[in-house]
Amino acid sequence: MRLKKLIATVGMTAILMGCQSTPQLVPAVNNPGGDVTLIFERQRSVDLGGRDAQVLLDGYEVCAIPNGDKCQLNTTAGKHIVKVNIPYSPGMFSHTYLFETGKTYQFKISPRNATADYVSAGLWAFVPGDLVIGAAAGAQANSAKNDGLKKDSGDIDNGMLTMSLIDN
Repeated sequence: MRLKKLIATVGMTAILMGCQSTPQLVPAVNNPGGDVTLIFERQRSVDLGGRDAQVLLDGYEVCAIPNGDKCQLNTTAGKHIVKVNIPYSPGMFSHTYLFETGKTYQFKISPRNATADYVSAGLWAFVPGDLVIGAAAGAQANSAKNDGLKKDSGDIDNGMLTMSLIDN
């Protein structure tokens, strides 16, 4: 009887952790300044929830975004390399963007494979405390599909997170 109650409690906690709430704006770690505004919003994730998403602009860390939150900063117009990853995990997202003066660019950061995120959350719920199973399911489920993506352009999208530019 206690085991059923424990499984139900852990399962409900995992479900509630995935519920959406209003994203909080976290301050930029480093704000280079300029007339271009960049907004990074991180989608809530169950198995990656305990670790911040690290955003790098031209090799410098600019944001550390907790699960479900967002970060805003300013930079100069021109060509910039934006990278997103989870520190100390394999792979990353990297893309070169050309930002125009006076514009605002909004980005969505999400698990590279959202379906695997929910599958791994289910696995985690049945093996309390073993986040390795969740991370392995999320990383492995879509790796073969995206490894060759954008190879010719120098872009990288082989980490636990991916990022997309939202049309304004």
